[in-house]
Amino acid sequence: MSPLGRGVVVAPGAEPPAGWEGAPVIRVDDEGAAAPLHEAWSQRRPVVVELGVDAGELKRPETDHRPPYVLGPGFEFARERLHFLVWANTYDARAGEPVWWHGVRAGRLGAEVGGPADVVLPDGTPAWCDGGPRQALHGVDDAVVHRDSIDAGHLTVAGDRPPSAALAPDQLAAVSHPGGPARIIAPAGSGKTRVLTERLRHLLADRSHEPDLLTAVAYNVKAAEELRERTAGLRPTIRTLNSLGLSICQMAGPVKVLEERECRNIVQSLVKIPRKANADPVAPYLEALSAIRLGLVDPEAAETRFPDAAGVSVAFDAYRAALAKRGAVDFDEQIYRAVEILLTDPDIRARARAGCRTLLVDEFQDLTPAHVLLIRLLAGPAASVFGVGDDDQVIYGYAGADPGFLIDFARWFPGAATYDLQVNYRCPPAIVAGAQTLLGYNRRRIPKAVSPAPGRAEEAGALITQPVAADDLTRAARDRVVAWLDHDVEPADVAVLARVNAVLLPIQVLLAQTGIPCTRAVGVELLGRTGIAAALAYLRIGTAPGDISREDVAATVRRPSRKIARNVLEMMGRRPRTSIADLRSLGDWLSGDDAERVHTYATDLELVAKAVSHPQATTAKVFDIVRRGVGLDRAMNALDNSRGTADRSAHGDDLWALEQLAALHPDPAGFEPWLRNALVAHPDDGRPRVHLSTVHKVKGREWPNVIVFGASGDLFPHRLAEDVEEERRVFHVAITRAARTVVVLGDADAPSPFLAELAGTAEAPHRRAGGAGAPAGNGGRGPKDPGARRGSTVPAAGESPLWDALREWRTGIARRDKVPPYVVMSDAHLKGIADRRPATLAELARCAGIGPLKLERYGEDILAVIEAAAGAEPPSSSG
Repeated sequence: MSPLGRGVVVAPGAEPPAGWEGAPVIRVDDEGAAAPLHEAWSQRRPVVVELGVDAGELKRPETDHRPPYVLGPGFEFARERLHFLVWANTYDARAGEPVWWHGVRAGRLGAEVGGPADVVLPDGTPAWCDGGPRQALHGVDDAVVHRDSIDAGHLTVAGDRPPSAALAPDQLAAVSHPGGPARIIAPAGSGKTRVLTERLRHLLADRSHEPDLLTAVAYNVKAAEELRERTAGLRPTIRTLNSLGLSICQMAGPVKVLEERECRNIVQSLVKIPRKANADPVAPYLEALSAIRLGLVDPEAAETRFPDAAGVSVAFDAYRAALAKRGAVDFDEQIYRAVEILLTDPDIRARARAGCRTLLVDEFQDLTPAHVLLIRLLAGPAASVFGVGDDDQVIYGYAGADPGFLIDFARWFPGAATYDLQVNYRCPPAIVAGAQTLLGYNRRRIPKAVSPAPGRAEEAGALITQPVAADDLTRAARDRVVAWLDHDVEPADVAVLARVNAVLLPIQVLLAQTGIPCTRAVGVELLGRTGIAAALAYLRIGTAPGDISREDVAATVRRPSRKIARNVLEMMGRRPRTSIADLRSLGDWLSGDDAERVHTYATDLELVAKAVSHPQATTAKVFDIVRRGVGLDRAMNALDNSRGTADRSAHGDDLWALEQLAALHPDPAGFEPWLRNALVAHPDDGRPRVHLSTVHKVKGREWPNVIVFGASGDLFPHRLAEDVEEERRVFHVAITRAARTVVVLGDADAPSPFLAELAGTAEAPHRRAGGAGAPAGNGGRGPKDPGARRGSTVPAAGESPLWDALREWRTGIARRDKVPPYVVMSDAHLKGIADRRPATLAELARCAGIGPLKLERYGEDILAVIEAAAGAEPPSSSG
C-alpha cells in the first residue's frame, strides 16, 4: 500500500490506528494546515489528520460575491481546499475502524467492496481506489481506479503504457509527466504543439483518462482545430478559453453573444460620447472595460489608465447590466461572467469542474489575470494543470499577460513539476544563439539553455543585421524580397514584420508597385488618422494656397497648438473655401492675441506653399517643413505622450511611414492621388503572397525568410513603451519566426539598441524609467499625476478662480454635448490640471485624465481657460 500513500483521519487526541503509529500528525483546526496537507497528498506521504473542526462546516460549499477584480488571480476557496486535502487520500477512522470512502462509492457503482485490494470490479478484477494525484503508479500489483473516475460514475482502470510517439528526450520527459500540475517551458521552435498533442494522446490512449474528465484549452480557434486534427479518433474535449467561459455562462441560463457593433451601441447609449471625425471615441471605453474584466483592474484605476474613457468606473456596472438585460455576453464577458458564476454558484462550479479534472493549457504565457483565475477555479484544489508556454514570449502586457504567471507557476498551482524543452527545431544556429544572447539582457525571466536541432550545428549563419540610411529602409526591404524571389523563393515563404501596423504602409505600397503580391496590412482608412490627415491637408494647402477648404483648415489650424479662440475658429470655418490672403485679412481685422495667432497660422501655411513651389521641391522636403518647421511633430508627440502605451500604431509612427512614402514619390502635387490609388483594395487573385504583419499577430507562425523592418531606436523598443523587457521579448519573437534567414533592417543613424544586444556587444541592458517587469494587471502604468487621483480633496467654490473657471467650462461642454459632467472630466482630474497650470499641449498631456482624444477635443479650450484665469487673477504678493 505504500505507493498509494494513504493517510488517516482521527478525532482530536485519538491514537492513530495500526499502521500509522509513526506517521506525522497534522492537526486541522484552521486553514493553516492546508500547506503541509497538500505536500503530503501530492508526495503520497501517509499522515495522521486530527480533525479539530466540524466536518459538516468544513464541507459546506463556499461562495464569494465580491467582484473578481477585487479578488485577483490568486484567489482560492480556502475552506474548500482544506476539505479536499483532508479527505482526498485518507481513511476515516473517527468512529473506530478505518473506512475507505472511495471504495464504498465504487461499490455503489457495481464493484464488490473487499478482496485483495479495495474492491473487485464487475469483471472480477481486484482494484485499488486511488485518492492521490491522478498519475501513473509503480509498485502497485493490482488494477487502480482513480477517485476522479469514481466521482464521474466510472470504474475505469488506469492505464500505464509509455508514450508511443517518437519524441526527443526533453519532449518525452514532459509528455511522460506522472501527473498533477506541471509547467512546460517551451521556447520558440521547441515543438510546443507536438508536446501538447502527445500529452493529450498519452493521457487518453495510454493512461485511460476519460475524455469527458479532461479538457485541453487552446488559445484560439485555429489552435483548437489543429489539436483536434492531431488527436482525431480519441474524442478529446478541446476548447478555447472563451468557449470554456461561454459554456459555464450557459450552465446558468441561455445567453447570446453580441458582436462588437452592438457592444459599441451600448457604450454610446450609456456615456453619450460626442462623435468626432478621424477618431474612435468608443475604443478607449472598450479597452477600459477589457482591462477591468480580463486584467482585473479596479474600475477607478482603469479610468486613470484610460483617460479618454471618462466615467467608465460609473458605466462599468451599467454596461454589464445592459448585457444581462439582453441575456447576452460580449467577448470579455464570457470570461468575467464565467468567473463570477464559479465564485457564487457551488453547484455550477462542481459541474464545470467535472470536465476539468485534468487541464492542458496552451500558450500559458498569454493568459490574463482573469484567465488564470478561471483556470484555477476550474482546476480546483487538485490543481492538475499542464501549462505549456514561454515566459520569453510574453508580449501582450497591455492586456494583462505577465511572465510571472509562468515564473511563479508553483505559486498558482502548488507542487508543480517543471520540464524545459531545450531544442529549437525551427531556427538555424545563428538565430538561436542571437536570440539567447538578446534575452540574456532581461532580468525577469526563467534562465534557459536552448540549442539548435541536431544536424543544423554546421549550418551557415542566417542572422543578418543591415544598417540602412533612414530614407532607404523601404527600398532595402523591397530589394531583399526581390533577391529572394530571384533565387526561386516563393512569395508565401517570405514575411515582413514590423513593430506596429503603420510602419508596414510604405513596404506594402512599394511591393505592390514592384508587382510583388503581398498581403494587405493597411488600407486607405489609415489616411484618416490625425497625423496623416493633417500632413496631407498641409500638402493640399501648399499646392493650392488660394483655394483652401474649410476641412483642411480644421485639420491643420490646431496642429500644432496655436491657442486660437473658438469663436475665431468658427469665423475661419464659415465659408466653404478660403485662402491665405483671406486669413491675413481676418488677422488684420482681429485684435490682441487672436490677431497674432491667426497671422502665425497664415505664415505657417505660406512656409508650406513656398516649399511646394520651390523649383527643387520634393514631397519629402515639404513634409519635413510640415513636421519640423511648422511643428506637426510636436503636436503628434503631445498626442502620443498623452496615450502612454505602445499597443498599436502611434501618430509618430504614422508620420514616419509618410516620410518613407515621400521618398518613393517626389512630386508633391501628385503624391496624395498616387498614395490613395496605391491603397485601393483589389480582388484577391489567389496568388501566393509575401506576408506583411506586426509581430504581435504572428506568434506561433513561421516562414523560411523573414525581414524585421524598421529596427530603429524609436520602434524597437517603441518609444511609448515602459516595459523594455517586454519590448525585447517582442523583438525576440520577430527574429525567431524565421526558419532559414532573418534580415534585420535598422536605421543606420538611430539603430535599435537591441542590435548590439543581439550581438552581445551591449554593456548593459537598455532600460527606461519604470521599465522592466511591470506587474500583472496594470502594465506598470500608474496615474500620470499622483496628486490627481480620484477621491483627492478638491477646493470649495471660490477658493481657486482657476478651479471655478475649469468647472464652469466643463459644465458648458457637458450641456453642449448633452453628457454628464464626469464624462467630460472628473473633479480630481480638473484639480490636477488647476494645480499644475499647464501652458502647452505637451504639458497638458502629462496631466492625469488627459488622453489623446481629450487632448484633441478639449486641449486648446483648457489652455485658453488657464490663460484667461491667469490674466484675471491678481499678482501674488511676496514678503
